[in-house]
Amino acid sequence: MILTCNACSAKLSIPDGKVPKIGSVTVACPKCQQKIQVAAKPAAQDGGGATGADTEARSLAMVCVDPLHGQMSVKTALAELGYTVHIVNDPKEAVDRLWLAPYGLVILHEEYGRSADDNSVLKILQPMPMSIRRFMYVGLIGKQYRTLDSTTAFAKSVNFVVAETELANLKAIVQEAASDNDRFYRVFREALRESGKL
Repeated sequence: MILTCNACSAKLSIPDGKVPKIGSVTVACPKCQQKIQVAAKPAAQDGGGATGADTEARSLAMVCVDPLHGQMSVKTALAELGYTVHIVNDPKEAVDRLWLAPYGLVILHEEYGRSADDNSVLKILQPMPMSIRRFMYVGLIGKQYRTLDSTTAFAKSVNFVVAETELANLKAIVQEAASDNDRFYRVFREALRESGKL
């Protein structure tokens, strides 16, 4: 479900699994914090429950990697894993898409768009509210990283990091990172489902 904030016109994507089945819920706009009312979806639009929405969201991947940094290698690895891959060549478009589509995976190069210090996409992802962020996992590719170094991933506010020199192994790296992410959030998601919040 796509919502538009009445105050700042920001677009907000809410996975179908998070839309209440009865009643309504209020969410805060991630840009201006204005309250937005989300009404229950009609039963006819219920596309099979939270599990179906989870699967659909997890199958979307955004690739924010310039051609010189291995864009096609990343696209190929993710396509082989069954993702629908969206390659975004402009940081502004990437930021807009983050709020419009429920991406399950975002792969981002540290120098995407400009430089590591001025990565506008990373600057949006890092403080993103956990109510949205916990449904996606973010991989950051860089020249100086050790692949799957959890300390660096934590410091960069991403789920996993990949050394640029190891892009040939990206398929296996993403599989391991996705498995770790699913194990980490499994109990939390089950609790949300049982309480009717997912």
